[in-house]
Amino acid sequence: MSDDSPGLRSLVLKRTPYQHEQLPFIVLWSQKSGCTSILKWFLWHAGLLADAQAYAEREEGITVHNYEREVFIRTPGYVDDLVARIEAGVPIISFVRCPYARAFSSYMHLHNRFYIRFERDGIADPGLALRYTILEALYGYRPPVEYPISFIDYLAWLESSALADLEPHHAPQVTALFDLPGVTHFRLEDQDIVMPRLEAHYQLADSSVARAGFQSGHHLSKSSDNSRAFDVFCARGVSLSRSPNYVLPDVGKALMEGTECGERIARIFREDIALYDSCEPILLT
Repeated sequence: MSDDSPGLRSLVLKRTPYQHEQLPFIVLWSQKSGCTSILKWFLWHAGLLADAQAYAEREEGITVHNYEREVFIRTPGYVDDLVARIEAGVPIISFVRCPYARAFSSYMHLHNRFYIRFERDGIADPGLALRYTILEALYGYRPPVEYPISFIDYLAWLESSALADLEPHHAPQVTALFDLPGVTHFRLEDQDIVMPRLEAHYQLADSSVARAGFQSGHHLSKSSDNSRAFDVFCARGVSLSRSPNYVLPDVGKALMEGTECGERIARIFREDIALYDSCEPILLT
């Protein structure tokens, strides 16, 4: 290994990129940036998706991500092979999500409906612990877990925090890995166009039929007629106890422009925004 290997090893351990001998590229990813669909797409090409979907299911966590953390990246030699492939110049791709939409998705990550039961039953959970941290900062003591956190409260907490120390679901997408040579960035919103282009470019199998099953199944319904609803969520927050009919606003940059929320996101995630804005929709032909 080169002299840079120890530093590179430490970089890849926080958000360990996806690599497999069956694929001619490495994938950088971020939590709340389509990571479930991207992981399923990658595992499908590696011939491992069926194993991931059949992995021991439990109430906490998404099965394919449990497989990712507990099996896939723990394969003996995985990190050594990853570092070696990066140093050998294997192409690297990343999918970057609109930072405004991702910020709201990260906010919703604090609203797991199981937290009420976790608190009642004394179940430890890192997401619940983070919600307590924010509640304590907001209220000055630890209130019951269902006390509301508004979107603007969440952004204010983010802005007062050290970004480098944030839990990855809330930390910026951009890391030092994005500065590696040979990284090609794509907008996540273009994945249905980019993935077939990547498959054609690298002569991989066509996943168009299978991709219908790659989307995450844990998202709530969204409405595009939502400016008033967004204002309410910004000011009052989201309920932890939600019915199947609960509808969220479809949040993006256009909805937030000129608002305090948008201005805070522009400050907090300025590097993510600069990278996202610089991405070309399609870079391969």
